Amino acid sequence: MKKARRWTGMVRLMAAAALVTCAGLGLWAYTVHRSTQALGVEVYYELEGDGLPVPQGVLDDPVFSDLPVPTDRPRSLGRYRPPAVAPPSTAQPPVAPTPPAPRSQGSGAESQEALSPAAVQPPVAAPPPVPGLSPRALPQQPAASAPVPTAAPALAPTDFTSRLRTSARIHLLLIANDQETLGSGRADVLLVLTLDPRARLLTLLSIPRDTRITLPGRGQVKINAAYAVGGATAQTQAVERFLGIPMDKYVEISLGGFREAIDLVGGVDVNPKFGFQLDGSVFRPGKVHIGGEQALAYARMRKSDPLGDLGRNTRQQEVVRQLMAALGQRSTADLQSLLSQLAAHLRTNFSPSEVVRLRAVHAYLLERQRTAHVQGVNRKINGIWFYLVSDAERRRLHLLLQ
Repeated sequence: MKKARRWTGMVRLMAAAALVTCAGLGLWAYTVHRSTQALGVEVYYELEGDGLPVPQGVLDDPVFSDLPVPTDRPRSLGRYRPPAVAPPSTAQPPVAPTPPAPRSQGSGAESQEALSPAAVQPPVAAPPPVPGLSPRALPQQPAASAPVPTAAPALAPTDFTSRLRTSARIHLLLIANDQETLGSGRADVLLVLTLDPRARLLTLLSIPRDTRITLPGRGQVKINAAYAVGGATAQTQAVERFLGIPMDKYVEISLGGFREAIDLVGGVDVNPKFGFQLDGSVFRPGKVHIGGEQALAYARMRKSDPLGDLGRNTRQQEVVRQLMAALGQRSTADLQSLLSQLAAHLRTNFSPSEVVRLRAVHAYLLERQRTAHVQGVNRKINGIWFYLVSDAERRRLHLLLQ
């Protein structure tokens, strides 16, 4: 009897201990959840127009209008939503001639060669474009003499988390400015990360900051000037116009935040191809471990690089890849602590839950990567150096990433 009572007492004690442990874990999980949400609110910034129909002129440049649309996967409108389609009317309105598709004032880099008439004019008997939506984003009515397509591309879900469950490609834009704080200066780094869940491949495309574009209301400027005009929103739209591809998410970080992030992960390993020095940092060929200050100098130098901005972009990609690898090894709690220290230097329209989901679904990000570059020529125009990119090159990049 005494043994039974003793055993019963031990069971009760163990049960009580288990309850206390569970309560403690629950309180800890709740605390972590609340602090994560608070951090998310602190760094979360929606771009102007997030979730709205695609602004006219952003994705409807005639440069891309005749390119094939892949039908083997859903077509994503990224951070946008398609406009509401009015129900068909029973009345028979008079048939009006279809006007030619206007060229957007916000098209990308100026072409060095003339567009062919086929690239500018809409197909015969095509319906007028839907305002605020790329003509290629929704199924098009074929020309009378053209064969009827066997399949039309379906639109991916507008909700980002739902879109991660599909085979649609995801496009992320990293913007790093050239100042210690956010919202000032110009964009120093413009890096597009394209996630392909079918090929399980991450493509990193650096856009040279001197790339010449036409910015609405400003004329022909360098692409990084968009940040000085309208911050992350204008900069994101400028990249979308240039590539003809919508971005799903953006991450904006200041120069000071970039340096601090490198230091917080303990530095990164880089492999200079030649010797150079900048801002007191000296580099020699061979693998070396560097901290935040050196990483800035390594990623920003271009005057001593025989490849100019292309060489600079390659080093930027190298540093970002190493930083991603270091962050990928951190636990969720470590990442939360790191992000809390970067909160003053970071803005994004990612929510904490979306980051967790992205990390789980696209675990290949750190394993399968390729880099891409924008091909163009440097030219001095009215005393200012620009990087000129042809429409043919923009079309190549569009097909590469879409």
